[in-house]
Amino acid sequence: MTSFTSKKLPFFSAAQFKESLSESDPAINYVFIGNHIPYANEASPDIISDTVAAEKTVWDNMYAAKRITGNDVEHVIPRINWTGNTKFHQYDDTITISDLISSNSSQNLKPMYVITTDRNVYKCISNNSSANSTVEPTGTYTTSNGNIGTADGFIWKYMYNVTASNKFLTTSWVPAPTSTDALDYGVNSSGVVAGELSNILIVNKGLNYRSVSNVRVNAFSSSQTGLMLANTSLILNLFNIPTLANLTNLSISGTGIASATFITNIENTNGAITLSTATNGIGGNANNITISTRIYVSGDGTGVVASSALSNVNNTITLANTSLANISNITVTTIGIGYSTANVFIYGSGSGATARVILPPKFGHAFNPAKELNANNIMISVRIGEIDSTENGLISSNTSFRQFGILSNPYKYTSNVEANTTTANSVISQTTDLTIVAGTSYTLDEQVYQGVLSNPSANGFIHAQTTSGVRLTQVRGTFTSGLALIGASSAVSRTVVTVMPVKPEFVKDSGDILYVENAIATTRTDGQAENVNLIISF
Repeated sequence: MTSFTSKKLPFFSAAQFKESLSESDPAINYVFIGNHIPYANEASPDIISDTVAAEKTVWDNMYAAKRITGNDVEHVIPRINWTGNTKFHQYDDTITISDLISSNSSQNLKPMYVITTDRNVYKCISNNSSANSTVEPTGTYTTSNGNIGTADGFIWKYMYNVTASNKFLTTSWVPAPTSTDALDYGVNSSGVVAGELSNILIVNKGLNYRSVSNVRVNAFSSSQTGLMLANTSLILNLFNIPTLANLTNLSISGTGIASATFITNIENTNGAITLSTATNGIGGNANNITISTRIYVSGDGTGVVASSALSNVNNTITLANTSLANISNITVTTIGIGYSTANVFIYGSGSGATARVILPPKFGHAFNPAKELNANNIMISVRIGEIDSTENGLISSNTSFRQFGILSNPYKYTSNVEANTTTANSVISQTTDLTIVAGTSYTLDEQVYQGVLSNPSANGFIHAQTTSGVRLTQVRGTFTSGLALIGASSAVSRTVVTVMPVKPEFVKDSGDILYVENAIATTRTDGQAENVNLIISF
């Protein structure tokens, strides 16, 4: 028995998480900041583990949090900037999405999508047989339903645009919408076409495939369905074939011959050709007829037209090197629509060439960009200091933080139930606040205590201070009014007047810490705001 876990499962989990924050009764989640105490080595953040003890320390360090809303969450993909002379994976329905979006530095091979200088995101539909991309794609869904052909032979599918002000766009990440209904992403349903057939891949190049453009036929008039070759032996030699029957089903073109005409039959004895479509003008008696390989696609869609490129365009292949005369590439010249199944037939003078179509996802490319580009990463972007630098006085503007993360479903202080949409404030403080008599300032971040340092009745660390008060973190014990609050390193002693009635917003150790990151210190100053960006990978 064999099995696999679909790569859609992580994306489904990511989408569910995002949706949970936008529902009518959304999940209660916060981005928290904490740890104003310097590391032993400020250039090297402390390692943190997923243990109960570590989670308790996170709670000790936490001094503020801001609630996450649906507008703070988005699917994101790693940023891949378009760069010239680079190979890109092309979309292929037989290759796993994880391979299509991976890079291979040794092969100079990038994922199948890019973001350009216009901040347009494109999916590579055809990489011109693994050629280097040398022309940056431009254009949107208004150009050929978003199918952008460039001079280097690539075909790109326009997916969406990212505005410069989008807060989820960073030097490392690009946001990805989940539908054409997404606002501010330059998307439109007209750019999504079900069953687009825009690429055909060579499986086997075959042998002895040739195209001849100097064929002479006898004079003919309009509305004829038959032609006569002027020199059958020359044609046999040019195509290197034993019988003219090898040319059956090949394309034929030239003056007086209708577009998309092919040979339905050819007599080996006299070179009499039967055409699939009657002639539409006079012609013949000149070396201006071309007989070439024909690419035919059968399936449940319509409209696809394709042509082939051969390796022997100058007809210089000798009998000893017929293996060089093959099909090097197939190009879709007119994109088909409505295909869910399709097969490719190659009609040429040679043998052995095979190809397959590459079919799009259900509903078409760009229907769900996030899903198609495997955006199973969620970015949470919350701005601290959005109201003002202190968020209405709840968050100190003259301290630092070295830790941030996600807190889910905490309990309100003195409550034994989870916070809900009614009780969960948008911004909270987790400090213990004391008013004290005027005096000398403590040293920021130092330990302060009541009683004796070796066995204090209460202690904590200075997170912020004013002339008449302090905010403390990592509090142990209960502070008492009328007793001295002593600085462990500064020896400053000031009497506590009151312990503020507003306790930390949430019950310590309640709810779940879903994500924690230790980082190099971010120092806050008055008038400054910070964007806290978190990436959760599912």
